[in-house]
Amino acid sequence: MEKEKKPVIKEQDIMELLSTLWKNKRFIIRFTLLFFVFGVVLAVTSVKKYTVEVMVAPEASDGASLAGNLGSLASMVGIDLGAASGDAIYPLIYPDIVTSLPFLTSMMDVRVKTQDGVDTTYSYYQAKLQKKYWFSEVLKAPKKGLMKLASLFKKQQPSGGDPYVFDPYRLSKQQLGQVETLKNKTTIFVDKKTEVITLSFTDSDPEVAAVMAETMEKFLEEAVTEYRTKKAQKDCQYMEKLYLESKAEYEKIQREYAEYVDHNRNITLESVLIERQRLEEEKELRNTLYSQWAQQLMVSQAKLQHNTPVFTTLKPASVPAQPSSIRRLLVIFLYGFTGLVIAVLFVLLRKPFHQILDKMKGSEK
Repeated sequence: MEKEKKPVIKEQDIMELLSTLWKNKRFIIRFTLLFFVFGVVLAVTSVKKYTVEVMVAPEASDGASLAGNLGSLASMVGIDLGAASGDAIYPLIYPDIVTSLPFLTSMMDVRVKTQDGVDTTYSYYQAKLQKKYWFSEVLKAPKKGLMKLASLFKKQQPSGGDPYVFDPYRLSKQQLGQVETLKNKTTIFVDKKTEVITLSFTDSDPEVAAVMAETMEKFLEEAVTEYRTKKAQKDCQYMEKLYLESKAEYEKIQREYAEYVDHNRNITLESVLIERQRLEEEKELRNTLYSQWAQQLMVSQAKLQHNTPVFTTLKPASVPAQPSSIRRLLVIFLYGFTGLVIAVLFVLLRKPFHQILDKMKGSEK
């Protein structure tokens, strides 16, 4: 079998390509300079972005620890804690909590302080004070213009209230847009092996980014704590109510018994002795119930303490000194290099492309 001949690039072909590039050097230089200038304009006018990262390690759920520490106390009052040791909320669903509508709307009410010293809510800052990139505004201009034009032919609907008050059950289109923008600035990552949570927030103001990242961590901890301790808190409140009622009844029967004994100290009638014995037995019964509810209250309080999660901050929020966005020199280089590549490809492929078109026209004839 004959060996297949591999295409070999001849020196003459290389010289021809170089000659073609040299002949069109003015076009290549002008096109590259055009992209270079465009890159300079975008880089100089771009808005710097600052990212603040927070790392948190939640306490691992340990059901065996609860059974070992509270099992003996719970068994005294007939409570089984073995089935109550599981955790119903896992770190892997924390991203769903952070990106939920109630969580994001609550973040809109956070007080922030800008680099310029303005103290306001994040919703007002996002709508009025935040720096916006002119190029993105230019791209949005046609859509905004069409929306304004369409609004002229529609009846004006009454305002739904304060545009800076966010109700998760009743949001305007503008508020939904602000919430979506906030969601895009927020990222959360959970390591499946270590369960370490990494929260980050990006904004054009480093002071605002630090405050929002710290607040996001705080709100997440509060949401998880409320979820995990909600049932235990209700149980604890119910046990406390029964404990106080049993205590009041025990103290009441104690007073009745003491008063009866004091008034009938030297009387030996059988009816008096029987009534005294009845009051004494009732007092002992109330004392037993009072002791049992006191023990159950201790168990419910211990269970509430156990269910309260503990978060360890591995990396706290801090105001970033350097922006996280692409550096301006790199942006200028990328645009200049892209312009050079496009110009070279256009020069080299223009002639073969015309040849292909001529062949297609010739075949049609």
